[in-house]
Amino acid sequence: MTEKKQSPASGELENLREILFGNQARATDDRLNMLEEALQKQQRDFTDALNKQATAQREAADAAEKALKTQLTNQANTAQANHQALQESLNQLRADHKRLMDEMQATFTQELENLRSTLTDHIRRVQNESRQRDDDLRQELLTVSSWLDNKLTPRLNLGQMLIEIGQQLQSDNGNTASPEGE
Repeated sequence: MTEKKQSPASGELENLREILFGNQARATDDRLNMLEEALQKQQRDFTDALNKQATAQREAADAAEKALKTQLTNQANTAQANHQALQESLNQLRADHKRLMDEMQATFTQELENLRSTLTDHIRRVQNESRQRDDDLRQELLTVSSWLDNKLTPRLNLGQMLIEIGQQLQSDNGNTASPEGE
């Protein structure tokens, strides 16, 4: 396995890798362990059967002993060759699995970098758009404020107009109240 670097991103990457490939890796290891156990059991069974056969033939005749030894040697060589072939297959499967995991890690790392870059660019665009909108709103407020300053009646004139309106209302109230009292 490759050396793990201790950084927040690698911890998250390890968690992501465990989520995405943990079950597959465990399943592959379980299958490999089952193959090794089956091979060992087959070797034990095979050896037990050969030993029983050898004992029975030795008791039967000394002449058959040489032929049996030759046969057992050939079978042992075949079993050894089979074991070696299975071991090489197992090693190849492990190497392929490691290569695949390394490729996937590199792919995910690149995808994370691309995502981080895209997200950073998007945040910058949103911030720039927000600043532009804020500047536009400020300018519009300044324009409206200036317009309002130019359009507003001075306070003194407004006060005078309110006094006149109040007096007019009082005189109108006095005129409308008299006909009812008469």
